[in-house]
Parts: sequence; structure tokens; C-alpha cells
Amino acid sequence: MSEFIDRVENTALVWTILSLALIGFVQVILRYVFNYSFTWFEELGRYLGVFIAFLGASIGVKTGSHFTMDLIVSRLGQPMRGVVKVFTHTLSALFFFTVAFYSWKIVGRMYGYETTSPTMQIPMYIAYLPIPVFSVFIGCRFLIRGTGFFREMRSDTGEASK
Repeated sequence: MSEFIDRVENTALVWTILSLALIGFVQVILRYVFNYSFTWFEELGRYLGVFIAFLGASIGVKTGSHFTMDLIVSRLGQPMRGVVKVFTHTLSALFFFTVAFYSWKIVGRMYGYETTSPTMQIPMYIAYLPIPVFSVFIGCRFLIRGTGFFREMRSDTGEASK
């Protein structure tokens, strides 16, 4: 199941980035060659950029490829290093679950206001939807990685006591 979710995430990210690049290319050609541009291209590009940022952040947490400042953590001994990693991943998960909670409230308000985007005329709650959805994904990814560090820490202390 996890492999299927990973494949869906990676495929969605690749096609969204390609779509954004294609939209940008078409917009440049239309503007400079034909002296014409679609007004909705810029808005769609902004919404796709938010989608890419949150989806990419989720994948980055999964792969552990986010920038970290581990000068202090790398100098700690093994049991304490694991404790700090578990703590920071749990704290990060709580942060993103909080972001998801409050952004979901904003999405609900946008749904109730029935506002639409200026040029594309799509409901604004759809534009805000990637924030709570991918914040939950990011929070779950942090919990999974934190659990992995905890298991690793327990197995290291279990082997050391034998």
C-alpha cells in the first residue's frame, strides 16, 4: 500500500511540474511571439506552485532530504541522539497537524463564503485545499520517521544490553 501511495505521489508531482513548465512555456510564447496572453495562466501557475510545494515537502520528509541543522545532534551520544530525533520528528508532526487543523477551518470558511478566484472562477476552497491535505501527509510522514528512529533506538539499546 505504501508503495502505491509513493507511486501516486511521485507521478502527481512529476505531471504537475511538467504541467507548470508547459503552462509557463506557452505563456511566454503567446506573450512575446503573438503579443497575447491568457489571464488565467498566472493564477493557475500560483495554485500549481502551492500544490507542488506541499506535495514535494511530503516527499522530502519521507526521503529525509530536507535541510537539517544537526551540528549539535551529530555530536551527541547514540541514546541521546535518538531521543532528540524522536522528539523533533514528533514535534514537527504536531506542528503540521496543527497547521492542518487550522487550515481546514479556513477551507471550511471559504466553502461557506462561496468566493471564487478572480480569473479562473473556481471556488477558493479548492485553491486552499492542498494546505490541510498535504499538512496531514507531512505530519504522518514525520510520525512514521519518528517511529522508525524510536524502533532503531530501542533495538540499539536492546543489543547493547545483551
